[in-house]
Amino acid sequence: MSTTAQPDRPGTGTAERTGGPAAGAVEQHGYDFIPESERYMTPRQLGFFWAGINSYQFFFVLGAGAVALGLSLVQALVAVVAGNALFGLVAYSSIAGPRAGLPALTLSRAPFGVFGNRINALFTWAMSLGFKTVNGLLGVFAVLALFDRLGWHHSGAPGKVLATLLVLGVAIVIAVTGHRLLVRVQPYFAVAVAVVFALLLCFTVGGVDWNWHPPHHAGGGGNWLALVVSAAALIASGSLSYLVVSPDYARYLPSETPVRKVFPRVLGGGAGMAVYLGIAGVLVATRTDLTDPVAGVQPLVPGWLYVLYIAACFLGSISNNASVFYSSGLAIQAIGIPLKRWLATALDATLALAAVLLILFVYDFETALNEFLSLVNVWAGPFAAVWIMDGILRRWHYDQHDIHTSDRSSRYWGVGGVNVQGLIALVCGMATGLLTINSPLLHSWLSGRLGGADLSWFLPILVSGAVYLLLAGRRVRGERERDGQVSRP
Repeated sequence: MSTTAQPDRPGTGTAERTGGPAAGAVEQHGYDFIPESERYMTPRQLGFFWAGINSYQFFFVLGAGAVALGLSLVQALVAVVAGNALFGLVAYSSIAGPRAGLPALTLSRAPFGVFGNRINALFTWAMSLGFKTVNGLLGVFAVLALFDRLGWHHSGAPGKVLATLLVLGVAIVIAVTGHRLLVRVQPYFAVAVAVVFALLLCFTVGGVDWNWHPPHHAGGGGNWLALVVSAAALIASGSLSYLVVSPDYARYLPSETPVRKVFPRVLGGGAGMAVYLGIAGVLVATRTDLTDPVAGVQPLVPGWLYVLYIAACFLGSISNNASVFYSSGLAIQAIGIPLKRWLATALDATLALAAVLLILFVYDFETALNEFLSLVNVWAGPFAAVWIMDGILRRWHYDQHDIHTSDRSSRYWGVGGVNVQGLIALVCGMATGLLTINSPLLHSWLSGRLGGADLSWFLPILVSGAVYLLLAGRRVRGERERDGQVSRP
């Protein structure tokens, strides 16, 4: 396998033997290969990193959303655990980072072709823009609540603009600086948010009715299973969104890092925090109206804890958005826009700022959230299934020269720059998603026949992975054998 780095790759670093820059220096790598000499990360840091980026209010809101769908307390808790079960695939696919030393949108050139992969890069960027907007809005709502607490009542347009600049500004600085700073700060976010939500539960869990059902007992009828599955689909959108970027954060681990050190740390840090906050959302939602996920908590806690809760929501928005900004900058590069990583991240930040302000002043947040999340599952799962299946077949080995070559001399070129087999598998998975979805935007035929159950969060993954294995399995195995590649543990 060739390990020759192409000299004109965007964002290629020069500190080949130094272990990379300090945490405060701007990262020069973009979507290119990370040399072994710069693999500074440890599995323990990766676990804390995932705990940090998931320590934000989004998962709390999703847990509350399961209750809002009409589930009982126990049913909502089941939906939270089931929806986050897909994080196991996120944890497994993270091994692609150290094995390949590449982000997802670079190694996915292999199954989709150099040009065909740009479609996925565009979708990844659009999805990340949506999540940055949602996360940014949650942070803005927290800051506006803090303004009100400090005496700036009815802050109006000036308050919204200032809050947006505060929330996105800090996240942008972290993301532009790069990977080392992201890894350095995430443990602090994780601990701070976890402690505040533990205090929140201390003041609320004692009054929880564990036999609680919604007023109209909507979850107790014959359609309760369909409601649980649909709630799990909503919650799974968080895990699915990470499937398209999971190698990005782990690619600074040494290539020989074993799966047994990667999988449990990503699963424990990421899924552990997501389930923890989701359960908190379910329990609190049975005691108060969380239509406003910030103000809704106020009646249940003393003033000092409410201020801490606001601060935790603010910090959580920053922690997640910093990582999303980072990966979306890589997506802009993968689309084919010739910018350095930090410039691509800065451009992306400007667009995210405009999107947040648009929804603050023009569009309804709850409607935007539901419509956006309903569409994530249709594409993200099938895309991830294809590149993960391809990586498994290749044992995560790629030619580092060819994977960065954008002409027909690359072994990953395909036909006219497109790998038709990968696109067919992707389309089959997306079609399955459209046939099985039940969302505010689309009620599919099959979902209707199943009592409204939404299967778009896991069935498309199975279909895309199986179709790609059927169409391309023999070819990819043959390529691996011809290269003399050997399976690693």
